[in-house]
Amino acid sequence: MKNGIFAAINIGASAFRMHISEYVNGEERTLEYLIKPFRLGRDTFTKGYISLESVYAATDILKKFRIKMDEYGIKKNYVAVCTSGVREAGNRAFFINHVKQETGIELEVIQPADEIYIKFVSVKNDIEDFDDYEKAGVLLANISSGNIAMAILKDEQNMYSGALPYGALRLRRIFGDIPARIRYKAYEQYVEKMCYSMKSGLPAGCKLKYFVSAGSSLNVLLNIFKPKKNMLTRKQLEELYDRVKQLPRDTIQSVMKIRKDEAGLLVPTLVTYLKLMDFVGTDYVRFSGMTFPHMLSLYHTNTVRDRGFFNRVRNTIYALGERFNMDQRHAETTTRFAMKLFDELKPLHSLGRQEKFLLEAAAMLSDIGYYIDAVKHNKHSYYLVQSLEIPGLPRERVKLVSYLVLMHNGDVEKWFEQKYHYFSIEKQLLIKKLVSMLRIADSLDASHMNLIQDFDVDIQTGKVVIKAKCKSLAFLEKHAFGEKSRIFTDTFGIPIELETRILYE
Repeated sequence: MKNGIFAAINIGASAFRMHISEYVNGEERTLEYLIKPFRLGRDTFTKGYISLESVYAATDILKKFRIKMDEYGIKKNYVAVCTSGVREAGNRAFFINHVKQETGIELEVIQPADEIYIKFVSVKNDIEDFDDYEKAGVLLANISSGNIAMAILKDEQNMYSGALPYGALRLRRIFGDIPARIRYKAYEQYVEKMCYSMKSGLPAGCKLKYFVSAGSSLNVLLNIFKPKKNMLTRKQLEELYDRVKQLPRDTIQSVMKIRKDEAGLLVPTLVTYLKLMDFVGTDYVRFSGMTFPHMLSLYHTNTVRDRGFFNRVRNTIYALGERFNMDQRHAETTTRFAMKLFDELKPLHSLGRQEKFLLEAAAMLSDIGYYIDAVKHNKHSYYLVQSLEIPGLPRERVKLVSYLVLMHNGDVEKWFEQKYHYFSIEKQLLIKKLVSMLRIADSLDASHMNLIQDFDVDIQTGKVVIKAKCKSLAFLEKHAFGEKSRIFTDTFGIPIELETRILYE
């Protein structure tokens, strides 16, 4: 967004927030920031749904937000997202519909992978030298009332990403019946379990150096410490923790001179920060003071961008393949062949950079199903890819990659007849174009022996000829090509042939 006024609303577990910005020639200026503490997540985390009383109270808050938006003339230039407090509620559909009917505000439930990605892009643009942190190893944790959304990055790849149910309000609700003098011990055990689950998802020997934080949990710490730099130390947090960990909420409120809701969340927040410091092995936490609504505004107006997105996601996908013990030489050969086919066949497919990236991802991951079983490995590859969460790669794109790895073997038309007949014609055609090239690339190294060194593509009148350069007779490759190339002819309406020539020294 280059010019205009934009509003971003975040319905969190413990507060509703709205950030209103004016954009002039791509430059952003904050006009107003509103926050209304309201523990919507209290119902969700204890009952599993939002009570009618809370639905009506939340709607009244959003009516006031709507009035403020009308004052600025904001009609469609806004985004309104719900995080864990609504996302995990059994009656979230009713809540979203009621709000729309009463206020006209259209809410969307943001998924954890999208939530952490927006925060990552914003922090990356906000913190100087963050690119260096990525290379050395950094834990980015957005610590909020409901969840902790985390990304671990190292060597320009995403090592871990997820939103875990360990937010301060959630911990408070889970262990609220335990006496205050020993409740901190339950918090410690619970957060240690979170750290264990993260560690188990990382490659062995993965070392980190930096801990960067964002999120609503920072507010109470900033109110107490009022740091001059965007950094807190272990010593500060440990001294405060020792001082308050056994005190009841009302005493904490009185001693620290903070709001009652902040006092109730202070101890679990401190536990979380200290345990994550232990996890990283650092005595410092650097932070971004940007609120999530501010991040949403910058992201949805394209004011902040993800530098190095394709390179990082590519590195992440390659690392995932290694984690599943892929045949690296075959995967790299298939990927190289797929990329060359994509470039040489552009006059036929008319696809762009994003589609090429999907083909690259599918070529690299198509055989990871062997990690489970060689029989029907393409189905295992499909399920493994479906389970992946890659920040910045929309869920729909991940699904497309999973369809490609499924169809790189077997009868493509049968898959569509049985499972994907409801796809639009445009989507079916996209999948068939990409899978046609993937199957040919895979067939050109069917023996996994790298017998075909390279090839040329000759688009002739009435046919396409792949002229392969081989180091020896490629029997399996020719057989596989005959089986896997049929979908190409059906998709593009032109036959494709394979010619082989043996290279002599």
